[in-house]
Order: sequence, then C-alpha cells, then structure tokens
Amino acid sequence: MPNEDKIAIAGTKKDYYFVVINERGVIQCANDELADCIHIENTISPKNLFFNFLSPVGAKNLKAALLKAGFAATPSYLKMDLLNSSVHKADWNVVRLKTTNEKPGLFICIGHKTNNEKPTNKNGSHELANTPTEGILVLDNRGNVIDANNRAAILLNTVPGSLLNNVTLADLCSSLKIFTDPISMEDTLPMKTLLSGKAYEQVIKMHADCPESKWLHFTFFPLFDDTGSVPFSFVSLIKEIPPPTEQKPHDKELFQKEFLNTTSAMTWLIDDQERLIFANPAFRRFLGLTENDLNKKAVDVIPPFFKNIFEKEHRNVLATGIAHKKIYKHPLAGGTNIYFLVNIFKVPNNSNKQLLGGEALDITFGYNVHEEIARANERLIRLTQVTTEAIWEWDLQTDVVFRSKALIDLIGSSEIETIGFTWWYNRIHPDDRDRIESSANQILHNKLPSWQWEYRLKNTNGSYRTVRDRGIVVYEGEKAVKIIGSILDLTEIKELENQLMQEKIKHQKAIAKSIIDTQEKERTRLGQELHDNINQLLLVAKLYLGLLKPSEASNKVIAKKVMDSINMAITDIQAISREMVLPKLKEKTLAESIHELVKDVKMTCKFNIRFLYDKQATEGLSEGKKTALYRILQEQLKNTIQYSKANNVVVQLICNAHSVDLIVHDDGAGFDPLKKTKGIGLRNIYDRTLLYSGTVELQSSPGSGCRLKVTIPKCY
Repeated sequence: MPNEDKIAIAGTKKDYYFVVINERGVIQCANDELADCIHIENTISPKNLFFNFLSPVGAKNLKAALLKAGFAATPSYLKMDLLNSSVHKADWNVVRLKTTNEKPGLFICIGHKTNNEKPTNKNGSHELANTPTEGILVLDNRGNVIDANNRAAILLNTVPGSLLNNVTLADLCSSLKIFTDPISMEDTLPMKTLLSGKAYEQVIKMHADCPESKWLHFTFFPLFDDTGSVPFSFVSLIKEIPPPTEQKPHDKELFQKEFLNTTSAMTWLIDDQERLIFANPAFRRFLGLTENDLNKKAVDVIPPFFKNIFEKEHRNVLATGIAHKKIYKHPLAGGTNIYFLVNIFKVPNNSNKQLLGGEALDITFGYNVHEEIARANERLIRLTQVTTEAIWEWDLQTDVVFRSKALIDLIGSSEIETIGFTWWYNRIHPDDRDRIESSANQILHNKLPSWQWEYRLKNTNGSYRTVRDRGIVVYEGEKAVKIIGSILDLTEIKELENQLMQEKIKHQKAIAKSIIDTQEKERTRLGQELHDNINQLLLVAKLYLGLLKPSEASNKVIAKKVMDSINMAITDIQAISREMVLPKLKEKTLAESIHELVKDVKMTCKFNIRFLYDKQATEGLSEGKKTALYRILQEQLKNTIQYSKANNVVVQLICNAHSVDLIVHDDGAGFDPLKKTKGIGLRNIYDRTLLYSGTVELQSSPGSGCRLKVTIPKCY
C-alpha cells in the first residue's frame, strides 16, 4: 500500500493517546487524539519522528524507556509532554511489540492525559504505575493472540496464560465481526477498513445473559511493513464502557449544551437524509447560519466553499462506514488562508437511523508553522545542493544527522546513516582522532560557539581526504541541542602545497649543493696553490739561505732564526694544504680518511682522541656523502680544538642497514645550545646534513661537554 496511507487514524475521540513507533522514533500508526494533537494526517509521509513532538526531557526519557520496556505484561512508565503550539501533559505506558516474524523493534506507547504536575496514588505519592491502562492485545495476521497484558485478561474474563496459548480472538468474543474462521482478508467491512490502513472499532456485550455481562469497546490498529500490502500484525486496545441503557437522556442534552455549544471547534450532525440536525454556535457563526437552517438539507444551506464536503465526503462515510479525515484550506478576503482539520465519522445511536458527526478544528497557526518549516527545509536543501562545501547537521536531542549530497559524495557513500555520529568519528584518521575528540569535548564543555579543524577523513575506498571542518553549536539555555558544520575538501590544495614545498626544498638543496661544490673547488685550488707554489718558493728560499756562510756570530744566530721560521711556515702551509684538499675518497673508505685525520690531530693537539668503527661494516655511501661527513668532522674537531678545553675526544663511525651515523663526543667545557647562536662552523654542519636529508642531534650543557650526532641515509 502507498506509504502516505500507513498512518492509521481511528474514527472516534479517545481520552488517551496511542502511537506505535520504531526504535528510531518513526511513527507507524496513531489514533485520532494523537494525530489531532500533533497535527499529522493520513496524507503526510510516515517519516514523522515522534521525538520531534516531545519536550527535550521527554524525548530523552522515552529513549531510555525504549531500552528497558518489556512486553505487554511488563510495560515501562514515564511522564512526557506533547508539544505543538501548547503543552499537553500525559502519563505514558511503553510496551515492546511482540511479533512472530522477527520484525524490527516496534513499541506501543499509550498516554493518558493529565493536568497534574505529578501523577499520584491514593497516598498522594508519585506513582506512574497506577496510571489507568487499557487492555492490550497483540495479534498475528491470523488473529491469534501472541501478547496481552493483565487488564486484557480481566476484561475478557480469563487469565493471561490462557490468552497466550495461541488462542484466536474470535473464540473469546464470538460476536466480533472480525477474524472469522477461515479469515478473509478482503470480503468483510472490518478487513477492508484495516487493509486501507484505518483503525476499526467495534462495541460488543460480553456474556449478554449473565449478571456479570459487560460492554467492551475494541479498537484494532493494523501494522504494515515497508513492502507488504497485508498487515503483519494487529494491535487491539480494549476498554470497558457504561451500558448504553445507563446513559440518561438528560446526560446527552447536558453534553450537547455544555460541550458542543461551548467548544471553539465547529461541530455538526447530519442524518441519513443529509439533513443538518445539529450545528453548534461556532459552526453557525463561521458559515453564517441560523437555527432556522437546522433540519434542512445540508447542501441547501451550506455555503459553496463548504458544500463539497457534504455532497461527497458525507456520502462516502455513509456508504463505507470509514471515517474521513483531511485538512481543508479556505482563502480569506485579505489574501491569507485559514486551515481546518475536518473529521467525519459515524455516531452510534439507539435508533435505526444512521447519524454522521462532523468536526472542523482551526489549525491555521500550527499549519503555517509547519509550512514555514517545510519551506525553510526546502531552501536549506537547495542551498546545500549548490554549495561546494559538504553540509551536515547533528540534532543532539534526537541523535539524527542530516548529510548533504556533497558530503555523501565526498566520503563516497550512498548508505543512509542518519542515527548517531559514529559514521563520522570512525572515518577520522587514527592519528587525528584523539585530537579532534579532545577538541570537540572541550568545545561542548566550555560552551564555545564555533570551531575549525583540519584532519583526514576516510573514503569508502579506503583512501583519506584532507578536509577543513568548521561550524557552530546551537545552545538552548546552557544545553547544546544542535551542531551544524561544513566540510571543505582540501586534498588537492594540500597536494599542490606539498608539491610546491618539495620543489622549494629541491631548489634550496640545489643551491646549497652548488655553493658547497664551489667551496670545495675553491678550497682545493687554494690548497694546491699553497702546496705547489708558495710552499715551493719557501723551500727555494731555504736552499738559498743554506748557501750563505755568515762570518760573524750574530749573523749566524739571525740566519738560524730565519731558517726556523721558514721551516715553521713550510709545516703550517703543508697542514693547511692537507686540510683544504680532500683525501682521495674514491680510492679510500671514509673510515680510512677519518683515521688519517685523527692521526694529524693527535700530532698537533694536547687532548687524547680515539676513533672507533667497525672494520667489517660496509659504508655504501656516495662520494658526496663521504665528503659531507668528512667536512662535518673537520668542522667539529676545529670547534673542539678552539673552544672545548677537552681532555678526551671520541669519534665514532657507525654503519647501519639504511644510514650512517657520525658521532663526536668530548668532555670539555660545553655550552647552552639555546643561548649560543649558530656560528659559521655549526651552520655548515647543518647545511651539509640537510642537503642529504639527514638529521643533526646536538647535546651540550655548561660543564658537561658536547655530543654531536649526524645521521645521513644511504639511499636518497
């Protein structure tokens, strides 16, 4: 059957609210009293969330009651207020619906109206369990009783155990005009009513010939699944009513005068001859009628804009017995509209005549609010369709999440995940999840109005997208009730930023390498110049000086001093030349070159120096990396000689599977790395290391020496 017909509306007024909901709060069926209170009708989509018509506290309590509600014999009790344009207080019983075909969880909610702040028992104490209850019967699609409460057993003069013994309801109440044996799903008027999605009502007299006879009013509600055209179950509510003979004529008159004539709703009665036999003052006033118009043909006295109701809908109800319920719009002279919720139903009476009752309730205010909300939702949906950002809204009271199409496209998912927020939390990258969760908790705890985050969000194909998530928190008083956010995909932007950064780093490395290569060439040129030219000139000068034979003793002393100076200059120039000109790293290993460097330092320095390395280890380094590590060691040893005042220095070369570590450790004066700026030597060490994507660890403090560790990867 069509979805819009699945909200079953009972045809007569009740003093209780009745609704069947699923575990998410979606209304499956409801009686007239609830439908009138929250302004739903059988042409509205059944995706009405019952939670939306409750106070926040009531919605929270109902969700908790759904979790612990038992079957008919063990209901949950709670107080909830229904909300539309006003507050409707009620005491509620919540029962889990028992089915035979493993249907999803459904719940029966029955609310009894109350004007008291707290329901009380005879002693005046708070006691919801003493709330009046109707008899509840749950039937399968064959009319067999599968669940019942104690009240139903009492009304049917039996015990609960007998009801649950696969008994057919017709066996207990033979005069019921429903669930005959064999059951017909098409031929009877009751079944036609139920199959149309409407509730069916019947009054019977139990044990008519016995002193303990009673009158019972049955109301049957059909329950459908999403695809079936035949109910999978029926819920029946049973209530004992006074015998019709005990209703005195003056009580009816009092009811008409005191209620029908004073209610603001328009009410009327017509007979099977379509004569208007009763109209209350509100009805006559709105339609411009007088008492002289009573007992005349309704179509002759009713204005044209209301006439089609009497010509068509009244006749349909007379012919089928199925109550009519619909919202009608009436335009006013000022260009606005007024809306009426019209109910037409059969009225039981002691005569053979058929009487129809009618009621028109002004719902303009609530309907306009509903229309405005619908228009606002439509605008929101259109806006979310044109924006490039993915929009989401989390209702904290109902735990329902709205996700725009852009968000569904972003995460690559078409599944409907509207309950709870785990769909979002579980998609956050594990490395970002704790940070985002902590920030979200801080926002709610400190009642902050907005936020902005960047994190990685998982797509259904397993990849992650970098997103910027920002939004606002809506508060009612001190309580957060809604979170609204937008997500912008930054993946492509981040990739471009990373590419730009890599190009920048690559360019910087190219410049650094060019500078270092130029420095090495210049150092080599100067070293060779010192060794090949200046050093040779000094040697020649030394030879010529050796040819001189001074006769005087003072000249001999001078000659000796000049010879000593020349020797010292030759020694220093040779040392400088060796330092500036790299050893032949292509022909030697790095360890061998470092070993020669350490030997030279031993000859010229006062501290003890040791070189430790694994002779069996394979370096596996390019010439450029060997050069970088050799020059780094030279720079650090120069700093040690000039500043450290150390007694002991240890140099280590450690070759790992994927990297090489150079460690220089001394026991000198040390320094504070945070206060000391990088001089040329340290800057050269960092530049050479970064050129090959290496790392530098510098540990030092005053009086505790210095430890330098440089790590360069082998494969880069």
